[in-house]
Amino acid sequence: MSGRADRRNHVLMLQMAAMAVTMATAEVVSFLCSAEQSFWIPLTAFCVSLYIDTPLTALRRTVNRILGSIYGVIIAGLVCLAFPEQEAMLVFLVVFAGLTLWSRVFFKFYYFFVAFMTATVIMLISILMIHTPLTPDYLITERLIFTAGGAFISLAASAVIMPSLERLDMLRTYRHYLTRFYLEYRASLNRLSGTGPEEGAAVIQGVFRSARDYSEKLPLWSYALLFNRFVYRSFVRFLHRIHKMRIMNAAVASSIDSVSLPEAEGRTAELLAENRRMTKKVLLSLMLLDRERAQGYLRKLSAVNEELSETEEFRDNRMATVVIAIRDIELDLSHLTNGTLQLYLAWKNSSGHELR
Repeated sequence: MSGRADRRNHVLMLQMAAMAVTMATAEVVSFLCSAEQSFWIPLTAFCVSLYIDTPLTALRRTVNRILGSIYGVIIAGLVCLAFPEQEAMLVFLVVFAGLTLWSRVFFKFYYFFVAFMTATVIMLISILMIHTPLTPDYLITERLIFTAGGAFISLAASAVIMPSLERLDMLRTYRHYLTRFYLEYRASLNRLSGTGPEEGAAVIQGVFRSARDYSEKLPLWSYALLFNRFVYRSFVRFLHRIHKMRIMNAAVASSIDSVSLPEAEGRTAELLAENRRMTKKVLLSLMLLDRERAQGYLRKLSAVNEELSETEEFRDNRMATVVIAIRDIELDLSHLTNGTLQLYLAWKNSSGHELR
């Protein structure tokens, strides 16, 4: 627990240092610029630097800030040029201010908020400078240049000072979902021996809540792998595949409950126990990024499942759905073992065995 607290304190100190360097640099650059709107440099740098904990966060906020500013200055600039009357500007000021508050609902689309906030600020400045010629160069060009400058100052400072944690975070996410699948899978198969809990509905709800959690992280990973789209798509496929495996596991549990299967006995019980052991070993090997060992255990798992397909319970359809789902999960494990993500993580985490 103290290790986590120390890590948080370390990140906080780095955040403070990054913010200090960012603001100092932005203020100096703004002071050296003679343009009237150079105040956008420190303002943008401050907004981008808020809540940054890795260089990736800075990159994401920089991209969103620039996109939002482009949209905002175009919208507000066109409005100012088309409706130069003060009354019209006041109306649009109220409209854009309301849209700024509304856009806060969309957490994933930060550029929505930036666009409407930019439009609001430009309308306010235009009203205050109603007697000044409002040219497109003044309203649009300077705003974009200084916004991009402030954002890049923040990005550069965070890239130098903030730690890059995405590599370990991806590995933790990978291991987390493999672990969740195994715990649910073990509980489902234990029902055949009369020891598993009957919580099918709760398990399914947990699966879908977990899917929403990882879906919310996908935009972050999209920036983490901005220059490696092939690996990003592999990571997305992994998350979707593990979600599908957990759904298949819920189907196994539901089948066991619905047909009221008797407790597995004899060779069938031994095979199911061996299936659990081999599945666990495959998953542990994947977590340790040991692909060759996972392939070895996967071959043993395939032999166990092949024998399960020849049991009397399967032939008389009492366990047909369960065995078919188990074989499908085996196929998914094979795809994970031989997939690009496993190779990528093993390459990026050459000391993966030390990260347990």
